[in-house]
Amino acid sequence: MMTAGVLLLGLTLALQPASVDEADASEPVFSFPEELQLVPLEIQEAADAEEDADSAAVPEGLSAVEEALYRAQLAWVNEDWSTAMRYAQTAAVGGDPLAAVMAGLIAQDGRATGEPDLELAITWLRRAAETDQPVALFELGQIATEPAWRGELGSPRYWFERAARGGHMRAMLALGDDFRSSGVPQDMETAREWFERAARGGSAEGMYQFAQMLDQGEGGHQDQTLARQWYEMAASDRHAEAALQAAIMWAEGDGGPADDAEARRLMQISAESGYAPAQGQFGLMLYQGRGGEPDAALAGYWFEQGARGGDAESQFLLAYVLAQGDGRTQDLDRSYFWALRARHDPDGESVSNPMRERLIEALERSLPAEDLDRIRAEAALAR
Repeated sequence: MMTAGVLLLGLTLALQPASVDEADASEPVFSFPEELQLVPLEIQEAADAEEDADSAAVPEGLSAVEEALYRAQLAWVNEDWSTAMRYAQTAAVGGDPLAAVMAGLIAQDGRATGEPDLELAITWLRRAAETDQPVALFELGQIATEPAWRGELGSPRYWFERAARGGHMRAMLALGDDFRSSGVPQDMETAREWFERAARGGSAEGMYQFAQMLDQGEGGHQDQTLARQWYEMAASDRHAEAALQAAIMWAEGDGGPADDAEARRLMQISAESGYAPAQGQFGLMLYQGRGGEPDAALAGYWFEQGARGGDAESQFLLAYVLAQGDGRTQDLDRSYFWALRARHDPDGESVSNPMRERLIEALERSLPAEDLDRIRAEAALAR
């Protein structure tokens, strides 16, 4: 089952906004693999009291390599990347694979120098990969997905499979994606196996992907009952897309009984996670009173959240309540703006919706020509 459209819409048309500011650009966020415990808790605690890795006291009995790794970890916690890199390389030369991973990741993201150095990153990650270090294998697979490095590293699948067999969850997902997108029918079975392995290992994304394959009968038999269970398990870990799918299955009675109250609960999880399609759908459930009391004002809030997130259905629903003045102060200008925006999805593809077109026609009969031209230009600029 693919994501459903509007759950239920019995709207009658009785009949813009000011420009929407773009969200402030945030600073880039570096992220390292969750599976890698680069710094044990006791070293993190020690780092809180030691700002200088060079002069920090170290536990007794450490070898020179262990001491270098310890100081690298202290510097890592305190985000002293140049120092972390220096000690990590020292420990890596001495044969420590974790230190080699640290050096590889610092070089890969350019934390110490401000510029990524993939050649240096590959050198260190390869050294760690010689010991089958799962994170190093996964990161090499990630780099191998870039065409410029394919000649040196070969197929990403080679690295992902080694990392996945070492228990690396993100590698399992990457491997599943690779098999799923290969175009080879028998590869779908392998993709399903890897997604199931990730799901049973506790990965919410694995649960979601495995549920999708069960839901759609990809790589094996279709089982919507089991799919709904896996969607719900992923939703319990606040996986937004899974929560939306589980909500729709509960609303429509797919894979089990229908229950609007449960559908509404799951839809709220997805909406509150910031998933724009679910925000509009949750608003619609509130508007129609499905699974609880109706609340037009709160519905309008969620329509706007989804609209600003780029979801075309949310944009149409917001346009509708603005035209009606139901849960929102009536504003035909703003309604026309959002109705025009609802003609395209975030990728710029046209979205078919006859009800939206009827709303647009009604608004065009109600608004002055000069206002229509202004709002059209504004909507085009906002795309």
